[in-house]
Amino acid sequence: MKKFLYFADGNGANLTTEAYCVEGKKFLGCVPGSTVATKAFFGDANVDGQLDMIQFVHDNTTNTTGHRCKAIGKAIAEAVNAGPHVNGVTDVVDLDTNNTLDLSFVTSITILRNNSEQAA
Repeated sequence: MKKFLYFADGNGANLTTEAYCVEGKKFLGCVPGSTVATKAFFGDANVDGQLDMIQFVHDNTTNTTGHRCKAIGKAIAEAVNAGPHVNGVTDVVDLDTNNTLDLSFVTSITILRNNSEQAA
């Protein structure tokens, strides 16, 4: 069964920039964007061109417990590899319903489709 990841920015999910559902196998990775942001990239690894990006805004733990990039990457990887008792769609961060997959420290997300910034 294919696994899908769902993200919503808390603005009602009625515009293309407010919600995003993507097949899990399109997750390419994530990188720190700043001390308070992590960028996750989605797309086809073997296709040149623009990627979709979700930027997660979170607290700054860089000097205490380490950057949140690892926790976000781990949560997305767990959603991609979720067991057979998942209905096919996992809410990774849904700020419309306050459903987060062990990511309660995320305060906002920005969804960018066909972004020109490439994953590192």
